Amino acid sequence: MTATATDFHHVGLITHDMEWTIATYERLGFSFVAVPQPRMRLETTVEPDVFGTRYRTAIFETNYLEVLPHTDPQAWGWISQGGGGYSTDNIRGRYEGMCLMHLATDDIELLRDRLTAHAVPCDDIRRYQRDIDTPVGPQLMQVLAFSFPHPGNPEGLIEFAQHLTPELVLQSRHTSHPNGARRISETIVCAGDPERYARKYDLYTGQRYGMVDPHYFLVDFGDDTRISVFSPQRIGALYPGCDTPDPGLVGFVTEVTSLAATRAHLTSHHVLFTERHGQLVVDPRDSGGNIVIFSEPLE
Repeated sequence: MTATATDFHHVGLITHDMEWTIATYERLGFSFVAVPQPRMRLETTVEPDVFGTRYRTAIFETNYLEVLPHTDPQAWGWISQGGGGYSTDNIRGRYEGMCLMHLATDDIELLRDRLTAHAVPCDDIRRYQRDIDTPVGPQLMQVLAFSFPHPGNPEGLIEFAQHLTPELVLQSRHTSHPNGARRISETIVCAGDPERYARKYDLYTGQRYGMVDPHYFLVDFGDDTRISVFSPQRIGALYPGCDTPDPGLVGFVTEVTSLAATRAHLTSHHVLFTERHGQLVVDPRDSGGNIVIFSEPLE
């Protein structure tokens, strides 16, 4: 057990148009599973409350992609009073697209203790749960999670999570995707001061950051997992046409089984993409303005 981030628990998109977004990402080769309305304990003395709205997930081998609608203000608004860093008000009012980066750990209490020892304000650890369909009937998935008080992370909803029942979430019957997706291996962040954000993620994750150049910093977890932080100028140059909120979560890399198979899928579905450095980069016009990249495992 360690006080570090070990992987991405999941990343997520927030959208005003759920049907369009799901259709867009299904065209990219992701298969989605419908999710019942979740519950989360907002007070330590009460049972978990229903909150938010039903959403969809693309399940991979070790993590997942979540697409979350926010068309019903009443379904979300009350979290602002009790949810601390779980409130999505600042995100919903600012930006639509990739807004969630949830980091996985195998000892959430130890990790939170490390952060508070470094004077990082943290919300309480809370239990999040929802029903999961399984071959033997519905079972209760449970996760421990904490976020950070506003305005600590204006780039999006950053959270740590620890699976208590990973076998229910990451069921192998849901992990086959037409594009060959295996896992989310990298997230991409846009920030006017990229080193400051890389330094923050270094502290959060317990993983070291490094400078590639003054416009590009990297937090490397090992095992081909990383957070890349770029300046808006570099984002605009590398990925013309994508959204560049400053700061903001702007994209992710999906590790695939076979780049050739992924290329064939994108081509057959008339998805625009470019190929460079052994990666397939989807044109932002075909990914809702987000940066979506497919890559084979790094050497």
